[in-house]
Amino acid sequence: MAKVQQQILVYTDFTEVGEKSIKWAIFLAKKFSKNLLLIHVINENTYNYFEKNEIDRQVKETLNELCISIKNEHNLDCDYYAEEGCTCTIINSTAERIDAFIVVLGTHGKNDLQFLSGSAAGKIIRKSRIPYFVVQKNSILPDDKKNIILPIDTQKENKEKAGWVSYFARHLSTIADMVFYPSDEERQRNNIVFCSNFFHELNISYKKHELKKSPFNNINSEALKYAVNNDGLMLVIITTKNPDFLNKIFGFPETKIISNSSGIPVLCINPKKDLYIPCI
Repeated sequence: MAKVQQQILVYTDFTEVGEKSIKWAIFLAKKFSKNLLLIHVINENTYNYFEKNEIDRQVKETLNELCISIKNEHNLDCDYYAEEGCTCTIINSTAERIDAFIVVLGTHGKNDLQFLSGSAAGKIIRKSRIPYFVVQKNSILPDDKKNIILPIDTQKENKEKAGWVSYFARHLSTIADMVFYPSDEERQRNNIVFCSNFFHELNISYKKHELKKSPFNNINSEALKYAVNNDGLMLVIITTKNPDFLNKIFGFPETKIISNSSGIPVLCINPKKDLYIPCI
């Protein structure tokens, strides 16, 4: 029996942001030898582009045309899916149903009330076991000549991040750039050593950069600045592990990261009890 190729799920809302998501998904599918599944969730925004009484047919026709174009231009196996309902529920349930490798998602403004905002995307991401690769309208076009930025701190989930970074770095033939604050904390030192040895054993090129300690910003915020100033390809983060009351009031720190004004793409990984990383 032939092995079924794993898919990258990519959400499109038929805007410029959706187009950018598809471009990144095509790039990653080629590099990772994955298939694509385009998904659109029919909601009030969809009515801006299609006739209400013909919306289901027209959405599926448009997705089918996109798939045909992708197959012809990029020689990728591509399929599509459309459903009306809750964006969060449908994207995550579809990702689980197909056991997606990753989900590529485009966001609009941090608090965009019309389309999928950074804060809304954060809610979707935190409910998924599957990593989300988040892009924006002003994200760079795919480029494997840039480095992958990996913030290192004391969390044990740094090992999970390292696994995903190694997969991206190997298949994109790029460098893993570890960034961290100066610290005598043993857990951080152990994480740096682990990641260094892990990348070395896999023959993945890597760099280490000690950041200037900031009294205000967490490591992800400073790593984002580093990515902007050093032409980073993407940033890899772990989402909030234990949400608290303050997060419900003031929001989650990753919202600001995935909605960054520079458009740096962000791979968001949810913390898990087991160490899950892709096969390298």
